Amino acid sequence: MAYVYLIDLHEFVDERLAEARKILSHNGDDPMTSRFEEGRIAVLSDCKSFLTEQFNPRLPRRIRERYSDKKPAQD
Repeated sequence: MAYVYLIDLHEFVDERLAEARKILSHNGDDPMTSRFEEGRIAVLSDCKSFLTEQFNPRLPRRIRERYSDKKPAQD
């Protein structure tokens, strides 16, 4: 089974989150832009957590570990 679409979704969301955080940090004094970017970050974060909770169990373990928030325990 091809898991490329899930990997692409993770990368797409990560890119958009980075872009929104960059815009928010270099925003200045515009309150409307700040509120927009904060809302955008909240929605993208919700989307990322949904992907992680619902679809990561279907990925092979090696790929799943790469996209999970929790790092595997090391001895």
